[in-house]
Amino acid sequence: MQKSTLQAACRFAVGVCLVTLVTHTWLVMGLVVPLTVAGSSMAPTLSGPHRIYRCDVCQEAFSIGLDQASPEMVAVCPHCGKLSAEPASGDLRGDRLLVDRTAFACRGPRRWEVVVFRSPKDVDTLCVKRVVGLPGETLALQGGNVLINGRRVAAPGNFDYEIRYGDNVKLRTGWRLGPGEYLVLGDNAEISDDSRSWPTGPVLDAKLLLGKALGVR
Repeated sequence: MQKSTLQAACRFAVGVCLVTLVTHTWLVMGLVVPLTVAGSSMAPTLSGPHRIYRCDVCQEAFSIGLDQASPEMVAVCPHCGKLSAEPASGDLRGDRLLVDRTAFACRGPRRWEVVVFRSPKDVDTLCVKRVVGLPGETLALQGGNVLINGRRVAAPGNFDYEIRYGDNVKLRTGWRLGPGEYLVLGDNAEISDDSRSWPTGPVLDAKLLLGKALGVR
């Protein structure tokens, strides 16, 4: 009798702890958290504060992040390469996104998912990038292409993941990811501060993951 009573008490205590944890997460941290994108590292998938331009030559509209805009307010059209001096809009705020903090409670991130995490360089800074390398894989970046275990994998967009000057050159030959380790890259690969350029190394520890960006492909 005493044993069954003790087991029931233990089950009740565990249940109380779980309810308390879920309630705390819901009320204090939130299961779905809204964030505003602050930079251009994920453009054009996600835009930070930006201006809209209309090319004087081809008349195509395009956006330039304020962190990339020149003081002279001159932008280069990505469609035809011509200069456009007059913005078609004022300064616009960054995109809003929702972060599902429960997405990885029962599974790890999948390749190409867009995730939000604490920066390995500064845990007070939140980052949004795309997962490219998964635990146990050997990843290399060669000629702008992603090679997983020696085989090229196609990115969902026309992204050129080239190793830039100052990046971790070991990613050219291949980097082996350990358990709970991921490699992440920004869609705007030319300027993105990501696994290629972190002074701490290319690895994102799973402990730094906050969740999955909802509604982003």
